[in-house]
Amino acid sequence: MSVAAEDASPRGGAGAWWMVAVLFAMYVFSWLDRLIVSMLVTPLKADLGLSDVQISMITSTSFAFFYALFGLPLGWAADRLSRRWLIFGGVLTWAAATIACGYARSFEALLIARIFVGAGEAALLPAAYSLIADAFPRDRLALPTSVFQMAGKVGSATAFGFGGLAIAFATARSGISLPLHGPAQPWQLVMMMVGLPGFLLAFLVFTFREPARRGVAPVQAGSGAFAGFLRENKRLILLMLVGTSALSICGYSMTNWVPALIERRYGLTPASYGLLLSVTNLVAAGSLVVSGSVVDRLYRGGMDDAHLRFYSWLIAGVFPIILLTFFAPSVWLFLVGYGIIQFITVPFMVYVSAIVGLLAPSDIRARLLAMFLFVFTLLGLGAGPAIVALLTDKVFANEAQLDRSLAIVVTAGAMTAFVAFRLALRHLAPAVARMRAIR
Repeated sequence: MSVAAEDASPRGGAGAWWMVAVLFAMYVFSWLDRLIVSMLVTPLKADLGLSDVQISMITSTSFAFFYALFGLPLGWAADRLSRRWLIFGGVLTWAAATIACGYARSFEALLIARIFVGAGEAALLPAAYSLIADAFPRDRLALPTSVFQMAGKVGSATAFGFGGLAIAFATARSGISLPLHGPAQPWQLVMMMVGLPGFLLAFLVFTFREPARRGVAPVQAGSGAFAGFLRENKRLILLMLVGTSALSICGYSMTNWVPALIERRYGLTPASYGLLLSVTNLVAAGSLVVSGSVVDRLYRGGMDDAHLRFYSWLIAGVFPIILLTFFAPSVWLFLVGYGIIQFITVPFMVYVSAIVGLLAPSDIRARLLAMFLFVFTLLGLGAGPAIVALLTDKVFANEAQLDRSLAIVVTAGAMTAFVAFRLALRHLAPAVARMRAIR
């Protein structure tokens, strides 16, 4: 099927946008449940006696490993089963696990609960991106994808903004006795509060219809479709995996350690910096829609490799900003630079998922996205924050040097991604041409 023929199909209507809105809300809360613990580093260290390395295990490494591990079978299931039911089960699982974090009284118990948060959240993205790719025309896919990806930044903003208020609220009620728990620490109350809305949110998945799966190209039909697609596009996929993993290291390192950096360097409390980080993330979120619209316009104008070419342009401009940001003398300069870095390095899934939607048939799309999620989550969320912690603890041996650790990791990640994406450009346009020839 040609791109022009697809544009005439009834895709991208009000029902499709409502589906994006529901998925958006779920993704926001997944980030809230995921990130709130990064604002609780100080009380967790004080209450449970944890080191920075143990904190990184709770905030990132344990979550990342099981998020990535469960993403593979859940991606396979999303290619074959109801994507709505998979998302429903995932939301209920991560909501219950977040509440369980509030009942933890040891490092081990908190670690186990975070593992289940990661397993539950693994159901959302492969199924959601697959749904969106089936609900919109290919040459208008970057915009709804970028709108959905905005939820990551809105979720970060919600975590930092609501988190600061929730911590202040919980601190004023420290020691309150809860059923089946007894006296609760403020950080435990916060975890319970952010987990509860998920039990209502999960049912919104049944307010939209699941779109029909987009047809499979004849040359790729059959049980070997996934392996065949990987063989045909192996260089492109490998370079995209390298680039996205490098950017994932940047993004997750900042997300997990910037709150602690602000506390250590600028002396602000969560109640003070939460709103500032919230506004920064909201501005970055709004910029994603502009990026998605630009990419769609470039692609419709005949630039077949628009997604990676445009993104590599953005990455090229971020290097001087990184150094200025992590050594900024004031928190205001830091926040401006941090917002720019996040806008460029964090939303790589907008471009990756749009490319997958362009190239991959529906019956392998969720598995392909799950493969990307597995690799870049394991390396990014699993290794990135831990590398920062090891540099701070073992190389600099001073927690006040967290800014240097972050500058090193983010600079190296951005440079690696830029090189990988520029190399991938020579493979993307021919792949798009092949897609048009068989569809």
